[in-house]
Amino acid sequence: MPRQGTAEERERRKARNRRIVVSFFAFIGLVAVLESPLARVRHIEVSGNTTIPMAQIVAASGVGYGESLWEVNRKRAASEIVAKLPMVDRAAISVSWPSGTVSIRVHERDVVAVYADPSGFYELMSNGFVYQKIPSTAGLPYPIVTGQDSDLTVHQMASAAVSAVCHQLASVPASELTGVSEIHVNGDGTVTLYLDNDFEVLADVANLRGSLAAIQPTIRYFEGKGYRPGVIDLTGSPPYRYTPFSSAPSSNEDTSSASGRGEPVEGTSSKTASHP
Repeated sequence: MPRQGTAEERERRKARNRRIVVSFFAFIGLVAVLESPLARVRHIEVSGNTTIPMAQIVAASGVGYGESLWEVNRKRAASEIVAKLPMVDRAAISVSWPSGTVSIRVHERDVVAVYADPSGFYELMSNGFVYQKIPSTAGLPYPIVTGQDSDLTVHQMASAAVSAVCHQLASVPASELTGVSEIHVNGDGTVTLYLDNDFEVLADVANLRGSLAAIQPTIRYFEGKGYRPGVIDLTGSPPYRYTPFSSAPSSNEDTSSASGRGEPVEGTSSKTASHP
């Protein structure tokens, strides 16, 4: 019996020693892999960018050549890109271990409007970021936005009111902007839309998308009743109020006064109608 016990102890010691040796070499192998060039960033690819230089996106991500692939925090790198580059709406990072490649895919924000003031025209992104100043001769394929912003700076954010309008415009189909010649930001949470057919529409910024969808059906309703261009108030729930220009309140008065932009049909001093 003593010999058997001794033999068992020897076997246990041998097994334990083998585990120690295997663990040691596994650790050495792991260190070798981690320190190997094969486990480091050898390539960085950027896609989806049309206006932002690749180098700027890579710098914003914080990912660098030679960095250990184990240390690449994909979620944090994507968040850093969005936080540092206002023109980027979202970003995604992926890692390919065999090739040592970090792939960065970005989705840039779109230009949704052009802000016009005495100093010129400025393209606005969907978050209110002032992208660039453009010459007046460049053509204006986007809605014109006006307001009290007199200190726009390229590559800076516009005012909160203008930014809120841009955010709404980002989700508006182009077809619903047809016929809108100008969007004036009033600064009180509302906008005045000037239409090509001479109608004016008052709408809440918070519900601008819904108001744009309601404009054409509402105008068709009033035109079908024989009403000439006037002011349509969409700031509340239907029925929407129509006021001819001759009795529409001025910007400085609470009572009605003539604006000289058109004549009402007889008997239309103030009318309401439900959304058709």
